[in-house]
Amino acid sequence: METLDTKGLSALRAIAETGSVAAAATTLGWSQPTVNHHLRNLERTLGSTLIERSPRGSHPTVVGNLVVSRAIEILGLCDRLGDEVALRREAQAVPVRIGAVPTVGARVIPKLHNQLQRRPRWQAHDEMAAVNPVPAETTTAALDVTMDEHAKLVARLEAGDLDLALLVSTDIDRTWIPSTLTARHLYSEQLFLCVPKSVGPIALDAHGMPDLTSLVSQTWAFSIDPGDAIDEVVRSFCVAAGFEPRVGMRMDDYAAIIRMIAAGLAVAVIPDSSVPEDPTVEIIPMPMDACRRDVLLVSRARAESSKKVSRHDPIVAAHNAAIAEVVADVGVVTAQWR
Repeated sequence: METLDTKGLSALRAIAETGSVAAAATTLGWSQPTVNHHLRNLERTLGSTLIERSPRGSHPTVVGNLVVSRAIEILGLCDRLGDEVALRREAQAVPVRIGAVPTVGARVIPKLHNQLQRRPRWQAHDEMAAVNPVPAETTTAALDVTMDEHAKLVARLEAGDLDLALLVSTDIDRTWIPSTLTARHLYSEQLFLCVPKSVGPIALDAHGMPDLTSLVSQTWAFSIDPGDAIDEVVRSFCVAAGFEPRVGMRMDDYAAIIRMIAAGLAVAVIPDSSVPEDPTVEIIPMPMDACRRDVLLVSRARAESSKKVSRHDPIVAAHNAAIAEVVADVGVVTAQWR
């Protein structure tokens, strides 16, 4: 088979994303004949029709959808190669793509960056060094950070768009973690029920759990993410108390939520890292043995075969070493919260 034309892959991906050749041409900054030319070359190379055309637009065939998924991977690797070479050339750094839910990222990422700056640079050696000695090249990890919702970060990890992610879970058994991912527990945060002072004192049971029945008429602030870990805990406790929480607002900015609570517009459960210092807000600790928020470092599970290949591939080896560097420093900066 002829060597694949990456421009054909770009054309196919753009058509799949936009729904037409005209829109793909606009997205790519090409003319429509250019898009069609590269698409035809790709179809000829693969020996299959990849696009179905109709008055309503153009869409991938069954085979075309398969090629689109591979095109995304191939083009992503091409983009990444360019970024990695640029970083290695300009800063002698290997990029490590790390995602984080915002509340954890805001707490951990700045400290992680500072820790990486203090870490001694590791020496990159390849197998040819013994045969053809050259000066050792110093290199270090550079963070490429993405802040997003939990579910989107999990999807990006599975797709290979992220190397690591700082995620949270209130599920002690971590049943939500796909088999393709592995998780390392970093630390646990206590959760606090935050209510306006005007609501009055909240009674506690013998185990220190707040009496949520006193909040039946209150409006709750929940996350934008429908699968938010803390929201699921709140809902389960409210249902156990005999009512469904009335969600009146959705936001992920804890500072804004606290202002809403102070104004008497909402109640919420907030992790320790975001607990306010506001005299108008009543802060009630939830017992750790009943609920907590675990902060996890999640990564893709690597097969044994990939580990063996990485030892013979200097690019993969350098990338794996950079990831290991970041993992080690994540452990260092989060130790204070354990």
